[in-house]
Amino acid sequence: MKKTIGVILLSCLAIASTGCMRVYGNYVVNDDGTVTVTSKQSISKEFSDQMGEPQPNAVLETLEDGKQYYSTTDTQTGSINDINNDTDMTLTKDIFYYHIAPSSNNVNNTDYDLANAISQSIYVKLGVTLSSDIVDTNANITSETSGKTATFDTTFIGASWYAYTAQGKALIDADTTAPVIQGITDGGSYSTIPEITFSDDTAAVITTLNGKEYSTLNIKNGKNVITATDLKGNSTTLTFYKDTEAPTIKGIKNGNKYTNNVTFYVKDKVNLKKITVDGKNQKLTKSKLVKKGKYKDYYKITIKKKGNHKITAIDNAGNKSSIKIKIQ
Repeated sequence: MKKTIGVILLSCLAIASTGCMRVYGNYVVNDDGTVTVTSKQSISKEFSDQMGEPQPNAVLETLEDGKQYYSTTDTQTGSINDINNDTDMTLTKDIFYYHIAPSSNNVNNTDYDLANAISQSIYVKLGVTLSSDIVDTNANITSETSGKTATFDTTFIGASWYAYTAQGKALIDADTTAPVIQGITDGGSYSTIPEITFSDDTAAVITTLNGKEYSTLNIKNGKNVITATDLKGNSTTLTFYKDTEAPTIKGIKNGNKYTNNVTFYVKDKVNLKKITVDGKNQKLTKSKLVKKGKYKDYYKITIKKKGNHKITAIDNAGNKSSIKIKIQ
């Protein structure tokens, strides 16, 4: 469904008019555990004719709004895992949950979700048939919602669309396990952010980054706090750091020659891991932190031995700065 919306959006971005597209999806959980998905993409005849773009293999039909559309339909059957690859959707035999709130404010992002479609005035209608009777749902198309089936459309926009069987609701109510966040570690620093994934043993996971809807586009330099929350309210929170800048070394210059003792200062904007002089680690104790003045919060290191020296500073993300000097 998400892929379908994304493809249609790419076609619709070139115009400013509204109501040119309609998307229909129908998910049926079969007795053998597979899911059959029927999707229909409808482009208004008026828009298509204006653009001079014929719709191959499309059927001309009149839809609910009384307008004519060129429609193409596709049906696929596969495992739940194959079908359920939309990060905003959870679909099992007993639980359907679609997170509507946007995961990204970047309209150039090709990873379109339902909120992006709504923002482009694309009408979306979605039907879901679970394995047994639905006991709890916020489906708004009441005329088409009964028994195992719930139907939603974008005339109703809330934080989510959902439908649960009795078994699904019981699983959610009994859930005491928090979601799992993979790809990063609590307190970790990264120069390049790895792929971050979220999972839960029962149902959907809603994620926030620094208090806002999660998006990789919003990962900032420095400290980030990410939280994953499941439908029961169990949550996992990790703090991580994006660090793309190498530590700063001040007080000395690369290639310079000095007489007598040499003192230099080192600081990293995020987390300094170590300082080495000629390959030997320097102790990063509080006593070596400058408390005030020009080099406040820098580590102060002094070299007394004459000869050639190499100073290296490395942060927790692996960024490195090196300087070579000579004390005569």
